[in-house]
Amino acid sequence: MAEHKWAAPEHQDVPIYAAESLPLDAIGSPEQLDAPEPVWIDRLRFEQIGVLEKVKAFAVAQSDVAVFVEISWQGRLQRAWVLRSSVTRRKLAPRRD
Repeated sequence: MAEHKWAAPEHQDVPIYAAESLPLDAIGSPEQLDAPEPVWIDRLRFEQIGVLEKVKAFAVAQSDVAVFVEISWQGRLQRAWVLRSSVTRRKLAPRRD
């Protein structure tokens, strides 16, 4: 019987497409939220892949014109400043423990 050596599989790196963020000079005077709030972001643009129509996120800070959101897309945490007009609140389903 032939002898086989085991080797770990080799996987190429997966590209991470970052969400576009507003420039810092365009966000106004942000204030931290007491607790992260679940939100929807409409028409969020990602580098190289274009616009996603609706993205789940959590708002962690806000100003008069922008909201700082945390997005868990592609299994990785991303943060971006987005226009306040593109953000709507969403309601989390109750936990089933």
